[in-house]
Amino acid sequence: MSDMPRHLIFEITRRCNYSCPFCYCVWHEFPELAKRDLPMAQWRQIIRMTLENGVDDILFTGGEALLRADTPELIAYARSLSPTCQLSLFTNGSRMTEALLKSFRKLRVRLCTSLPGLKTYAAMTGTRRSYTRTLELLARAKELRWPLEVSLTATAVNCHEFVEMFCAAALSGAAAIQAGAVMVEGKARHRSDLALSRKTWEELKTAIRTLPDCGTRYSFCDEMICNCRPQPADYLDVFGLPNQTPCPAGRDFGVIGPSGYFRFCMHTVENLCFWRDLPSCHREIAT
Repeated sequence: MSDMPRHLIFEITRRCNYSCPFCYCVWHEFPELAKRDLPMAQWRQIIRMTLENGVDDILFTGGEALLRADTPELIAYARSLSPTCQLSLFTNGSRMTEALLKSFRKLRVRLCTSLPGLKTYAAMTGTRRSYTRTLELLARAKELRWPLEVSLTATAVNCHEFVEMFCAAALSGAAAIQAGAVMVEGKARHRSDLALSRKTWEELKTAIRTLPDCGTRYSFCDEMICNCRPQPADYLDVFGLPNQTPCPAGRDFGVIGPSGYFRFCMHTVENLCFWRDLPSCHREIAT
């Protein structure tokens, strides 16, 4: 039996060229977790160690993963060690090129991106960029017959165009869409003005369900707070979900952050250990 969770997220850089006000990255609350990015040599060691210990599903992300020039090489290294494992990359798409898209298709890397808004895109990314690049990327991936999935986050700022965002992603070629309300974690921990009520979120879900079927798979994420961390009573009252299924974090799932520390959940800082100690510390968590 493996001493590691089957699925791992590698947050390979803390750097990002966007400044999304709802970013979930835990180091916005606990900056000591991302004081530096591990060098390539240590990430290669992590990749080898985790694959040798039974991990068969790795997601590369950040920050913005493609701000690291060596990200394609790290992914190719993982594929060379395991021809069958699931490899994924989450990117905001700003650094994606035609050559990279074709390279990731050749390596059989599952690709995921985000569409945080249309008219609200600049406000939701903290940039002067436009949503059109994301839609063009979706269309090109479809032409190349390599699936690109999309994550949509509903906030109080973009909720008025959220259904339109869903339609734009679907019609541009998204292979699948995951839609969710903003989680009050990371940056959004201090941006309660971005949060949606349960009623508003349910109304958005209903509006999407009533759209004509265009053949795009989609799913909803109803989690607005992390149940792996202690939450204030008022958060639980407003954002909690009754009868929520226990989270698989720590057993089937875990995260290695930019500085090399393992966390059992994306949103918590408990049960931290350095990556070299992961097999033994995960054994303690799982039991």
